[in-house]
Amino acid sequence: MRRRTLGAAILVAFLLFTTVSYATLDEAKLDNWDNYIFWVDYPRGAKPVWLGDSSKTVAFRGSLDYIVTRRAPSNILLEGKGRVSITIFRPDGKVVKLRGTINGTTSVNSNVELALQARRFAIEELGMKREDLAFITPAQALFMDGTKKPLSGNYTVQVNPAGVKAAIIGDTYGLLGTDYKGRDLWVGFVGSTVNTLILASLTTLLIIIVGLFLGIGSGYYENRFGDAVSVLLEALNSIPYLPLAIVIIFVLSSTGSHGKLEMGTLELALVLSLLLVGKFASAVKGIVMHEKVQEYIESARALGAGDMAIILRHIMKAVVPYTLSYSTLLFAQMIAIISVLGLFQIIPGVNWGSFVAEAFTQNAIYTLWWWPLSPSVAIVLVSISLCGDSSGEHRADTSLGRLLITVVLNIFQAF
Repeated sequence: MRRRTLGAAILVAFLLFTTVSYATLDEAKLDNWDNYIFWVDYPRGAKPVWLGDSSKTVAFRGSLDYIVTRRAPSNILLEGKGRVSITIFRPDGKVVKLRGTINGTTSVNSNVELALQARRFAIEELGMKREDLAFITPAQALFMDGTKKPLSGNYTVQVNPAGVKAAIIGDTYGLLGTDYKGRDLWVGFVGSTVNTLILASLTTLLIIIVGLFLGIGSGYYENRFGDAVSVLLEALNSIPYLPLAIVIIFVLSSTGSHGKLEMGTLELALVLSLLLVGKFASAVKGIVMHEKVQEYIESARALGAGDMAIILRHIMKAVVPYTLSYSTLLFAQMIAIISVLGLFQIIPGVNWGSFVAEAFTQNAIYTLWWWPLSPSVAIVLVSISLCGDSSGEHRADTSLGRLLITVVLNIFQAF
């Protein structure tokens, strides 16, 4: 009981944390996750704020006191519309004044007016050469001295009008930093978490619904329908589902931005559930066949109970406990399968697997180690919570080690 309560508490806390995180995300960042142009003004390969020990990323409105130590900020982001002015009071007494027109999200580095003024300041006031600016961003020059080194000290940055959103971009950014394309990894992690949980939940629900219908129908009725379903279940249990899933997904999906596959969540869940329903439906069929020959079933039939009444009042009493226990393990297996398919870029959409796969693609598996670590920790937490929440007779079968081994074996058997 204590183990089950702990598992349920971990799962509820994780789901609550995910819900709050998703609700507080910037929708523009989430919608533009695969739009690399959107992230052009963000730092590349930035560390998380809890890991960095130098210049940090700070969002503000109006005025901000900012301390520079060993590294100069790489950019100043602006979000608004109309004329805007930026005034920077440097620790050496120099004052930087930039003015320009913005329309939406821009930055000192990407806005032509602001970038030219920043370069002019570096050349005229700091004595830098034009060739020096080839290796320094315009915004970095505002926080450097004449030797192209960061000017340490306290800066006061003022942005007018006060309604304009601004952010000084340092070498750290957000809770998970950024990838080498400048994308906020926290946005990718939360988005992939929500997509993975939704797809796994929907697939599990469809497997349970379809499996109950097929298992009860084929196990209770000894007619052509039962025989046809039995043949179908035998075929599903014998066919390697993973190669077949790859083919079906490839045929039904479309190619979206950056060559990635796109497919509706419901359609994808339906494909996976139909290919994976065989094992559960066969188990339900066995339970039904065992229960329907019991004496209490014969007694109920002799008293005039119809098939539907017998199924709902008696057969389901034996099926439901197994279904609830099986769904716990099934949900964890769906998460693992979806993540593995995403890792090999087989399954459409952003999920834990595709999120980690991008780390391999950008050769960041070791340099940005917190990137692949975040979904790994999430998978472990979900697995532990589901193991702790499993009950009775199946508790031994759902230990974390056995769960992972079972999933790996199922994946290899699928090929």
